[in-house]
Amino acid sequence: MEIEFSWIKAHAGNFGNELADRLAKDAASNKELPVDFDRIPKTTLHSELEEAILKWQEEWEQCNKAAVTKQFFPNVRDRIHRIIKINPNFTALVTGLGKTKSYLHRFKITEKAICPCNMEDQTLDHILYNCTHHNKQTDLFKQEILKTESWPANNKELTSKHLKPFLLPKQDL
Repeated sequence: MEIEFSWIKAHAGNFGNELADRLAKDAASNKELPVDFDRIPKTTLHSELEEAILKWQEEWEQCNKAAVTKQFFPNVRDRIHRIIKINPNFTALVTGLGKTKSYLHRFKITEKAICPCNMEDQTLDHILYNCTHHNKQTDLFKQEILKTESWPANNKELTSKHLKPFLLPKQDL
């Protein structure tokens, strides 16, 4: 038996997805249907899930995309067990996509990559560690990390050991 996880856009006319939605709604509304989901042993579900996570990890490591995100989340298992309240700034930071001037300049969306603080190009590292526009957040972040680790922490440590201070509200990038 092979299990494959993939994302399918909902309500986009995908025949299999639409059929699955209809069948699920029909089954949920039919009170006379017997419950069948309790017939699969939990050990089987656990082993299938374990295999799926191992396959996902292997594909994650082999993929040549998402280099910045892999710095923050190198291990799939750790990420799926971590509850994170994601916001646009956090997403931009851990993906390296979007809001930084260096990213926008790379695609010729902005004329310059320099940060509004005028110190250097607005990169992920600059925002996290050097930007004077984020001094307050950086100081709080740094104080929290210095309680248990040395400064600066690497990207994996930011999301594994220091997630709470890392998620401190940041000014708009």
